[in-house]
Amino acid sequence: MEGEEKSKRIAKEKRSVKKSKIVELPSREIPAAPVTQKMPERRSFSSAIATAKRPARSSKEEEPSFEQVQLRAYFIGERRKSLGIPGDETSDWVQAELELKAELQPK
Repeated sequence: MEGEEKSKRIAKEKRSVKKSKIVELPSREIPAAPVTQKMPERRSFSSAIATAKRPARSSKEEEPSFEQVQLRAYFIGERRKSLGIPGDETSDWVQAELELKAELQPK
């Protein structure tokens, strides 16, 4: 009986040792790459504005994006529902498109 308890205890100790065994990997230091970039010259704010080029607006940029229309239509619908004004989602969408197109038109 005592031999069985001893063998059980030894087996249990072996299992706990196996679980707690940690394998260490050899550590290698990797040298950092040398910095060879030259910092760009600082320009004054006014010269940066003068040299900045604005892209030409194409006809596609004058159209609001789907997400913009979707968000605007959501808020129009929420306002319409809170005020009890009759309407539907389609009219909210059309109104949102019209409002956004009017905002994007050059003055």
